[in-house]
Amino acid sequence: MIRRVQPLAVAALVSACVVVEGPIEPSGTPWVSGSWSVTASALSSTCGPAGHEPFGMSVVQNGEILQFVIQIQGFGPVRYDGWLSRSGEFQVDHTTVFASRGLEDRSTVDGWFGSSGQTLSGTEIETITDLHDGSTCRIQWRWTGRRD
Repeated sequence: MIRRVQPLAVAALVSACVVVEGPIEPSGTPWVSGSWSVTASALSSTCGPAGHEPFGMSVVQNGEILQFVIQIQGFGPVRYDGWLSRSGEFQVDHTTVFASRGLEDRSTVDGWFGSSGQTLSGTEIETITDLHDGSTCRIQWRWTGRRD
């Protein structure tokens, strides 16, 4: 025997559903993966003068797992790994050793993607350590970017 579903019962079920807005579709389809153009602007520095650094970046998203890959001239790719929340907030970080220069570069970027998944903003704290004498300096960057 097939029972008919009452329209009021269906309406109650639908109203109980929560619609999640942000860069992750409910189906899990990535909204932020792809090529991005980013500018990092120095807000403060104990490492000496720092200005604006435009760069290209590849973003890979798998659900809430997030990866940024940035090509560093004369070195190669640097990969930031982290997470992305359904609201668009993210955190990624990396540690890279530049052995030929005797430096370690450690960075964390906290930020967010716009609800359309077309823009990003963030703050990076970069700590550079001289591996020979242990001295460190810091640069705080403001990131702004758009999907290519």
